[in-house]
Amino acid sequence: MQIQEQYMEQARKLHQACPVADAHLDLAGELLLHVNNGEREALRRHYLDELREGGFNLVVSSVYLENEYLPEMGLRKAMDQIGVLLEELDQNEEFLLVKNVRDLDRALEEDRIGVLLYLEGMDFVGTDFHLLRTLWEAGVRGASLTWSRRNALASGCCVASKRIPVPGGLTDEGVEAVRRMEDLGMFLDISHLNDDGFEDVCAVASKPFAATHSNSRTIYFNYRNLTDEQMKKLAAQRGVIGLNGCRFLVGKGQGEEALDWLCSHLEYMAGLVGADKVGYGFDFCDAYDDARDGGTQKKNHNDCLVSHCHVPELTAALLQRGMSEEDVKGVIGGNWIRYFRQVLPK
Repeated sequence: MQIQEQYMEQARKLHQACPVADAHLDLAGELLLHVNNGEREALRRHYLDELREGGFNLVVSSVYLENEYLPEMGLRKAMDQIGVLLEELDQNEEFLLVKNVRDLDRALEEDRIGVLLYLEGMDFVGTDFHLLRTLWEAGVRGASLTWSRRNALASGCCVASKRIPVPGGLTDEGVEAVRRMEDLGMFLDISHLNDDGFEDVCAVASKPFAATHSNSRTIYFNYRNLTDEQMKKLAAQRGVIGLNGCRFLVGKGQGEEALDWLCSHLEYMAGLVGADKVGYGFDFCDAYDDARDGGTQKKNHNDCLVSHCHVPELTAALLQRGMSEEDVKGVIGGNWIRYFRQVLPK
């Protein structure tokens, strides 16, 4: 779709005046890759300008592990990612690690970019639940039980590029993990969980859980996306769903047509569960591939949006297609801010 300038200008103003959040970015892993490639000040060089241009106030950074590091190297690689992220944050006053509601409010008040740390899969934790306390002390404030693979706690759904059902619910240890996380105050992300595991979480969880980067299975059929019933159950317990920008989950790649598909997912989800239950969770993948390859390989172009500085284009498209400004304010960040004020320690 062609964006009219009046809506583009309106979107830019909203992104500078209102909280803007991305609920899923593999920031910690990307930073480690950049550092291992010999780069210095990677956070400032690769992320600051684009996040500022996009008006972002909060980024939820995952700790994601590739298959090759599991199981033996999982814990070490995870702690490497966390350590590098903390070091980079210490060196950049424009960023702030968010560990509680006070930090979140401070980031908004001081116009800094808050970074909230969570685990994209607990494969390296396994059933050693005492590690959760150690990770909590390091600043980790949430986790998904698994990425798109089986571990000791649960079964993940299929990877985004495939569309196959994966059976199997939470193990007894998975149920215990949910309870331990809730006792600590960690939020639970179900984006990579399979259908059976989702039902088990609904039966076990007593606190609001989220889907940080998932889309509508009705709009585009993929087992990584959520069914209508799943979205209704998540919304009923005050969770939020983050719109994923990966073409395998959206249905289209980059270009004007991709904006329409992104809008269709978000509009459908908002119409189903309420505009106050949806937000952004783009899971930009091309930047991760670029960091892993040291910039020497051609990008896969798996992202429907190029980067964070292009997100106002999506916001403008939502406005142009008729979403109210108040609803858009929630979608671009207000809904995630409200959610994290619920689940983070005071």
